[in-house]
Amino acid sequence: MNFHGRLALGVALTAILATGTALASCSAATDVLGMAVPTDSGTWTYSLSVANGCAFNNQPFLTDFYIPYFVDDDITNIMLPPPDTTTTTSTVTWTDTIEPDNDLFGLADAGVIDFEVTATPELEASATVDAPGVGYYFASGFSFTSTFAPVDGPYAILQYLPPDYDTTTTLFGDPSIPGSPDTIAALNTAAAPEPAAAGLLVAGLCVMIVNLKRRVQH
Repeated sequence: MNFHGRLALGVALTAILATGTALASCSAATDVLGMAVPTDSGTWTYSLSVANGCAFNNQPFLTDFYIPYFVDDDITNIMLPPPDTTTTTSTVTWTDTIEPDNDLFGLADAGVIDFEVTATPELEASATVDAPGVGYYFASGFSFTSTFAPVDGPYAILQYLPPDYDTTTTLFGDPSIPGSPDTIAALNTAAAPEPAAAGLLVAGLCVMIVNLKRRVQH
């Protein structure tokens, strides 16, 4: 989903929320929605929302979402949604942790900012099973500032899966993140093909050209 699609989804979800956090109907995809707005002081304010989509059967539970972190991002003023005491039977709380050595995204010199959600007590995934995090849920109010304009970068969502909620899966996408020099260099490097892959591509093209010439000669 592109930026405008994610933004439209976020607006639609926000409009139907009775409390500002819990989804009112079973329809949303799992995604991180992001946008960045310039300020008069020359900085950018980044706003994020996260949706953990609905599954009528075997609902995954969200515990964390991540964005890349580079030491030169100049990220300050990280803000989180307030504790939610109204949309579930538990108190839902978000925390943020900068993990500079977490290589989740495989980007040079990148760590992560980990946004983690907890429900106290744990929510019931079924009549007999409690699960970490939250199930079908939407939360907004994540923000931070940076002196760098946005570029498209990865995010990741960590979910615990039914039926036992001991197995996890990680989903990836592309919200806006600060385009610092380290960020842009790492993204450009990741986008370039590996030398071995480029060599195989060239070899494959050569074989195709040889075969084409043989067909023309015959």
